[in-house]
Amino acid sequence: MSDKLVILSGPENDDVLAKKINADFINICETDWDIIAEKAKSYKQVILEHNSNEQQLYLLKTFANTYGFKTPVVESTFYVNTEVNQKIDNDSVLFIGCSHTAGEGHSNTNTVYTSQLCKLLGKKAVVNAHPGKGNSVTEEKLQTYDLKNANVVVQFTSIYRLYHNGINTNVRDFNRSQAEVFTDEILSSEFIASVKRIVKLLRTANAKFVFFHITTQLPNHNEITSLLSEYPEFLDMSNTYVDTGDLGHHFGQETHRLWAQKIMNSGLLS
Repeated sequence: MSDKLVILSGPENDDVLAKKINADFINICETDWDIIAEKAKSYKQVILEHNSNEQQLYLLKTFANTYGFKTPVVESTFYVNTEVNQKIDNDSVLFIGCSHTAGEGHSNTNTVYTSQLCKLLGKKAVVNAHPGKGNSVTEEKLQTYDLKNANVVVQFTSIYRLYHNGINTNVRDFNRSQAEVFTDEILSSEFIASVKRIVKLLRTANAKFVFFHITTQLPNHNEITSLLSEYPEFLDMSNTYVDTGDLGHHFGQETHRLWAQKIMNSGLLS
């Protein structure tokens, strides 16, 4: 008897697969699930493997969720981020945004608004930035955290950065079909809908948060800003763009100082 048990979704080559990893084996379609779960208790290591059709994969995942086993990760044509419940300490602030939040254009992280704000607050900065990527990435990343009572700053970016099935596309890379579908009106509507979902997520978690929108590409900037201003957690930074980073691109130290001070003055973070 091995100290490892591999639980398979079907009988196809189950003995061969188990032999490769020197494990005992059983499959969920030929044995009662309660019996399998009980049997697993006598092993130091239990591994779930999919070796059958998609229907059996669904059953294997259902078995895993029912009995508290780790759900097997299987290659898929769909992009799925399974990371969840990352912790944010009480003495930290989570920052999510694009290259501005990453500090691009700055030779020293101390001049970036994330560091400047945390110095004012006496907290640590947890920076999760995605330069060149869009707001859908921000929404996905927030879903991976335990946001309960957390301090969070969200920096939204250009609406013209698409993110579908794990692939990022910018407006300059749109093909003709994409350009016809993803009009200013459609992208603006999707952006506002994403903001609504994110605000609801953060409020439900009782998070302390602010958000702002950095973009220079919006033809309907005033209309979108007006809609965002309906949220007390929104900060309009449009009059703060006063300098360029010391590396010659993006916004500079003074702009970032104004962002940090404006967030601090809002009193929305604890």
